[in-house]
Amino acid sequence: MAAVAAFVGLAVPAAASAHLERPSYWPDPRPDTSVTPAAGGKVPEIRSLASAVTGAGPGKVRVVCQDDSLKLLRAAVGKARKVGVKIRPSQPATPMSKKQARRLIKINTTLKRRCKFKSIQAAVTASGNNDRVVIMPGRYTEPESRKAPVNDPRCNPSLLQNDQTGTPTPSYQYQATCQNDQNLIYVQGRAVKGKPLVPPRPDRHGIPEQEVGECLRCNLQIEGSGVIPEDVLIDGGDDYQNPLDPEEKPGKFLKHVVMRTDRSDGFVGRNFLLRGAAEHGFYTEETDGILLDKVKFFWHLDYGHLSFTTDHNVIQNCDGFGAGDAVVYPGASPQTGEFRRRDVYPEQRYNSVVRNCDLHGSTLAYSGSMGNSVRVTENHIYGNVAGISSDTLSAPGHPGYPADGMLIDKNYIYSNNLDLYGVEPPSIEPLVPMPIGSGIVWPGMNNGIVRDNFIFDNWRHGTVLNAVPDLVAGTPEGNVDAKVHCQITVIATTSCGNRYYDNVMGQAPKDFKMHEGVGKFGNKHSPDTTRRMPNGVDFWWDEWAANNGNCWYDNVGVDGTAASITGPGSGVLPDLLPRSCGSSMGIGDVVKAAVLLNCSMYEDGDKPADRPLCYWFQMPAKPGTRLAQQDAARQRAAADAFRGTARAKALQAKIDQVLKANDVLQGRE
Repeated sequence: MAAVAAFVGLAVPAAASAHLERPSYWPDPRPDTSVTPAAGGKVPEIRSLASAVTGAGPGKVRVVCQDDSLKLLRAAVGKARKVGVKIRPSQPATPMSKKQARRLIKINTTLKRRCKFKSIQAAVTASGNNDRVVIMPGRYTEPESRKAPVNDPRCNPSLLQNDQTGTPTPSYQYQATCQNDQNLIYVQGRAVKGKPLVPPRPDRHGIPEQEVGECLRCNLQIEGSGVIPEDVLIDGGDDYQNPLDPEEKPGKFLKHVVMRTDRSDGFVGRNFLLRGAAEHGFYTEETDGILLDKVKFFWHLDYGHLSFTTDHNVIQNCDGFGAGDAVVYPGASPQTGEFRRRDVYPEQRYNSVVRNCDLHGSTLAYSGSMGNSVRVTENHIYGNVAGISSDTLSAPGHPGYPADGMLIDKNYIYSNNLDLYGVEPPSIEPLVPMPIGSGIVWPGMNNGIVRDNFIFDNWRHGTVLNAVPDLVAGTPEGNVDAKVHCQITVIATTSCGNRYYDNVMGQAPKDFKMHEGVGKFGNKHSPDTTRRMPNGVDFWWDEWAANNGNCWYDNVGVDGTAASITGPGSGVLPDLLPRSCGSSMGIGDVVKAAVLLNCSMYEDGDKPADRPLCYWFQMPAKPGTRLAQQDAARQRAAADAFRGTARAKALQAKIDQVLKANDVLQGRE
C-alpha cells in the first residue's frame, strides 16, 4: 500500500486549526435523579420570566441589575411599541401590544425591588441546583472577573492536564478553581471529585466515576428580562467608540470566553447577547441537557457558540455574526445515530439541534468537527465565506471519529459570498480556509443527509463533498467508531453514504425578500427582483477513489429541471450524477484532487500564479455574467494544462492503484 500512502500525501486538504479541550467524555444520557427535578436526560424546559416574580417552580431567584436598568427597560418597551420586536434580521418585526408592554414593565419593576446583585458572576456563584439568575437591562462588563489573572499561578501549571497529543490543557479542576482565569462568567455545574484519569480512558461514554461529583448548579437558568437580547449585553470586549451599540466591534478582546458552563446538566440560557471574546462567546463542555433560546453571539474571534461532548443540546431562535471560525459549533457530539452503542443510547436520535437561527457575517455560519448526529433545521444561513461545514478534520482532541449522521434540512442557505481573504483589513480575521461563495462544505462526513433546503445565490458552490484521508485527520481521540459506511477503509473511512435529495437549487422561495443583514461587511448578493438566483455550481464532488454510497436525486435546479453537478476536471455530466446510493462509487479525478492540494497548501502572500488550480480564495463573479464565464474559461484552461503534466499522470497512476486495491478487497480480483 505504499502507493496509497503516497496518494494520501499528494491530494488532501490540510487539517483545520484546532481549539484545545481537556480529554473529554460524553455525559451519561440518563437523568440524574439525585436532584429534584432530575437533571439531564432530555432538553430542559424554559421557565417563564413571569414565574421569577410569582415564585412558581423550584429554586431561588437572584436578580442582577444596574442603577438605570428600569429606565433602559422602559425605553426598550417604548421602541418595541413603535417599531415592533425583531429577534432575527431575516424575520419581520412583531408588534408589542399595550398589555404585553404593561406586563413586562410590571415584572421588571418587581425584579428591581428584589435586586441584590450588580455582578452576574456573583449571582451565579451564590446559586445552587434549580436556581435562577435574572439579569435586568444594561451592559455588564464584570470588573472583578476582568481583574482575574490569565494563567493564574494557583492553577497553572499544577492543574493542567495533558490531552491525547501531550499538549497541556486546563483540567476541570483548573476551571473550577480559577473560574475567571479564562472566563468572564463561569458556571460550575458539578463538584470536583478527584483527579482526572491519566491517560484518559479510550471509551469516552460516560464521565469516569472518580472524576464527576454531585450536582452543584444543575438545572440553572440564566435569562435577561429585557424585550430583546440586545437589552442585556454581556461584554468581554473593550475599546469602543460607543460601547452601548451592541453591533460595534471591540477594539480589544479581553477574556477568552464570555460565558462558560461546565458539566452544567439542565442549563437554560435565554434572552441576552454575548460579545467580545478572544475565543468563544458561549462554551459548554460535558453537559447533558442544555437549551439556549434567543441568545445572540456578536464579535468573537473564534466561535460565537461552542458546545463540546454535550448531549440533549438545543440552540434556537439565535442570531450571530463576526466569528473568525463559526457562529455555532456543536463539536465532538456523541454518536447517537445508526452506529451508536445501543446499551448507552437505546433509541436513535439527534443529540444536538440548531433551529430557527440567523447565522451570518463570519467565516462559517456553522461548523463542528466530529459533529455526530446533529440536526441543522429551519435556519437562515447567509453572508458568510461559506455556510455550513461539518468535518472529520482535527481528530486529535475530538472524540467520535469519524463524523457521522448529520441532517441539514428545511434551511434557506443563500448569498454566502463574503470575501475575508482578499480584503484588508477583513471585518473578522478568518481562522479556517474555506472556498468563498459556498453553501455547504462537507470534508469527510459519513451518512449525512441534505434535504428540503433552498440553496441559492452562492456564487461558487451550492454544496461541496470531499473525502478526508485518515492520515490527514490525525490520530483519533479515544475509540474509533466500529462501523462506517465506506466499503474500503484502507485510505479514508470518510465521505461515504451521503444523500442529497429534494433540494431546490438556484431558486429563492416565492415569499423570499433580501434583507439588510445580507449585505453586511461587503457581502455580495443578487437583487431579489427574480426568484432565479443560481449558484456557481449546485453540487461539487471530489469523486474520491472508491468512496461509495454518495447519491444525489430529486433535486430541482434553477431552470426547474435536475440540478447540476460540475467543477474543474469533472467527468460527471448532470444526467450521470449518481442517483443510486447502492451503486455509487468514486473513480477519482486528478484535477479535483489537485484543486484540493493547491488550496490546502495555500499561504498568505501567495499569488494566483503560485496555485493555478486553486480558486477558493478569489472572489467569484456572479453566475451568468461575462466575468463568471471568463473565470470558468480560466479554470478549464488551467485544468487542461495540468492534465498533460507528469504530476497529473503520476497522480492518475496512484488513483488507478487505489481502485485496483479496492477491487482486491471486494474480491473482484
